[in-house]
Amino acid sequence: MNLFDRLLTQPIFNLLAFIYNFIGDFGVSIIIVTILIRLLMWPLVKKQLHQTKMMRQIQPELKKIKQKANGNRMLESTMLMELYREKNIKPFSSMLVLLIQIPIMIAIYRGIRIASGGNFNHLNGINPADYLYPFMSGFHKASEMMSGNHLMLLGVVDLTKVVAGYLPGLMIAILATVFQFYQTKQIMPNAGEHKKLKDLFKQASKGQEVDQSDMVSAMNRNMLYFTPIMTLMVMLALPGAVVLYYATTSLVAIGQQQRVLSRSEEELEKMASSHNAQRSRQAQEAVIIRKKATSKKDSKASGGKTVVRRIKAK
Repeated sequence: MNLFDRLLTQPIFNLLAFIYNFIGDFGVSIIIVTILIRLLMWPLVKKQLHQTKMMRQIQPELKKIKQKANGNRMLESTMLMELYREKNIKPFSSMLVLLIQIPIMIAIYRGIRIASGGNFNHLNGINPADYLYPFMSGFHKASEMMSGNHLMLLGVVDLTKVVAGYLPGLMIAILATVFQFYQTKQIMPNAGEHKKLKDLFKQASKGQEVDQSDMVSAMNRNMLYFTPIMTLMVMLALPGAVVLYYATTSLVAIGQQQRVLSRSEEELEKMASSHNAQRSRQAQEAVIIRKKATSKKDSKASGGKTVVRRIKAK
């Protein structure tokens, strides 16, 4: 077992086995584990979504900045940084949050994949029993899960079967695809705010300058339809347990995004103003501390000069 599996995959695997021991339904256990982990990750997700919401709101201001800069990259960068400070936006923080989430999501995937058994374990030389903590061996159903038999959803859907060619699993895969599409669409700006990709290509073919941000936005909207289709193709080769995890993750993410994105602009502006006020107080406190330090230094210096004068006078 490698270090990654020992630190992340094994705890998630045992959490799944623990819940399965009491519930006795593998599919419901996957749903519960996925929800629990998504809730634990909520502070990170919330921060990322807040940044996404703010970036959506300042799109008109970004276009105004581009017009004012008129091709001056240095001026544009300066104005952008000033806008980000004013709105309390940290463009790279959302990427950092995403990078932190990725190992956790991979660990969940591996834990569920190992538990569902099949060719994955055989090809990779994995024995699920090696991932079970010693104290868990006393739980009858948890040990039973290691066999890979009767791992069902509601006693109807066999989650160990590959989705392709298995209708119940295929239905879950289609649901996961729909959820992923809506999850992605939910955080994208309205289509009416941007130009279509074909219009941008026409503009470029006529020798007109194309705004890079418009091009990226148009590409992202096209990927909105392409990515779910590719995801569905990948899911066809996976067992139903992993596909159920994807579906649950997307559904919970939709709810979390709705909670943050539904907040009014006034509320977000209030949060930004609060942050700016805090920064202002900190700056004022820093100025006061510097003044006190300077005053003490001047006082010591003047005291030293007085002593020197007295010595000379004597």
